[in-house]
Amino acid sequence: MGEITGIKTKFYREGATQGTFEEIAQVASITPPQPEREVVEVDELDPPGGVRKKLVGLIDAGEVSLTLNFDPTNTGHLDLEQDFRDGVAKQYRIKLPNGYGWTFSALCTAYQPQEISAGDVVQAEVTLALTGVYTFGEITDGV
Repeated sequence: MGEITGIKTKFYREGATQGTFEEIAQVASITPPQPEREVVEVDELDPPGGVRKKLVGLIDAGEVSLTLNFDPTNTGHLDLEQDFRDGVAKQYRIKLPNGYGWTFSALCTAYQPQEISAGDVVQAEVTLALTGVYTFGEITDGV
């Protein structure tokens, strides 16, 4: 598989029928999940070699952020805002142009219209906090 650009990357939200996903239009940018693992530091007054012991901690599955070219009549944009208000985890997908991507469950933790100015497109920032581990692989069905 060779290099690709982000052009034609798509974002999906699970629709009313479980396992089927509907595209969210007018997405300007996406930041994929950025998981991190905690490190638990063990304090000891006389550690071997004077080195602090570290243990593996929990994984924070991370967040996904979207920038939308805001359209108040777009059903997908309204659905994301409703996800924020409902506070219930939903299934989402990011599909790269080569057919691979991320599928994940997340809570919409922010839906924020951005600064409005004469020289810029009106946008909204959406933040999704993953509720578990994402899957990455080829996306062939349900979209």
